[in-house]
Amino acid sequence: MPSFTRTVRFRLTVWYSSLLLVFGVAFIVSLNIAVRLDHRPAVYLKGVGAETQYQAIRGPGGAINGFEPVITPQFIVQQAEDQFYEENLLRLRNWSLLAVVGLAVASGVGGYIVSGALLRPVRDITKVASEISATNLSQRINHQGPDDELKALADTFDSMIDRLETSFDRQRQFVQDASHELRTPLAAIRTNIDVAELDPDISTAEYRELLETVKTQTARLTRLSEDLLLLGTDEADQPELEPTDINEVANEVMRQLGPVATLRAVDLRYDPAPDVEAQASADLLYRCIFNLVDNGIKYSGAQSTVTLRTAADGTTARVDVIDNGPGIPADAASHVFDRFYRVDRGRSRRDGGTGLGLAIVKQLATQMGGSVTVASTEGLGTTFTLRFPLVRTAIAV
Repeated sequence: MPSFTRTVRFRLTVWYSSLLLVFGVAFIVSLNIAVRLDHRPAVYLKGVGAETQYQAIRGPGGAINGFEPVITPQFIVQQAEDQFYEENLLRLRNWSLLAVVGLAVASGVGGYIVSGALLRPVRDITKVASEISATNLSQRINHQGPDDELKALADTFDSMIDRLETSFDRQRQFVQDASHELRTPLAAIRTNIDVAELDPDISTAEYRELLETVKTQTARLTRLSEDLLLLGTDEADQPELEPTDINEVANEVMRQLGPVATLRAVDLRYDPAPDVEAQASADLLYRCIFNLVDNGIKYSGAQSTVTLRTAADGTTARVDVIDNGPGIPADAASHVFDRFYRVDRGRSRRDGGTGLGLAIVKQLATQMGGSVTVASTEGLGTTFTLRFPLVRTAIAV
């Protein structure tokens, strides 16, 4: 079978033509039958001026051998009408057969053209899909036509390509950033080892310094790999949630980061609300609060204040991390939750950051059914806010 016979266009044409042909033949046959049934030949016609009369046929001796119709002028006229009518019926039948053939041809050609026009968006989708690759996502269908199912299909396909292009762009950027982050500590480790190998008179103290550098960079690689592994999980995965005492988690964060804040000359404060419980995962909530407070300590600067506050707001449990540091520029605030994004790229590396902390907070908060937002005024400070479904708020009397 030719290849075009296996197409949807050909099948639609066959269906269109078949249905139209069946209905057309049915109409023509019905018309011919109706016309024939409506006519009564003169020999059977009983009416005024056309009544058939008979006369006896006599044989020898006057005996009646039968009857024959009397040919009257009215009967002759009626026979002429019957003959004319039969000729018209024959002509009608012939033209009907020609009409059926013409209908078959016209329906086939017309159906093929119409189905081709209707299926044009599908052909466009196929063409665009065949041209798409991971390195070429610039093609779009941009179908112009009535707002029907085919336009909806084309628009949906264009929207899908937009999402794929965004996803691939983010993936490429992520791989580039991850490679860069991994290269820095690896280069530091290799450089120190090379220097030690080239120095035949290296001292024990220098060896210890080398080992300390390798240890620090290895710890950085470990943190980075753990963060990448965490971000590599599916955002749609739902962790096991349970009523969690936010103050208990916040107290643990304060215990862990209190010494860090002291070393950086940052005043770390805690302002808890009484007995606030959220529907969350204790481990993931700890990671979120820890990252936000650690971020505040790193970037607010010496002699600044970082406040960890818990509160209940209607049906929402809230955690605020507030600092009075330099703040975030307005054009950077919308990007702080992007992976590897840094407002000050150099300072983050000096402080040992991976550039993934806030991205992790956003992903974990979303997985737990919560949210994280940022409000900042440059020169005055920044506030990060976590929100989760509230389980219970006990108000002290």
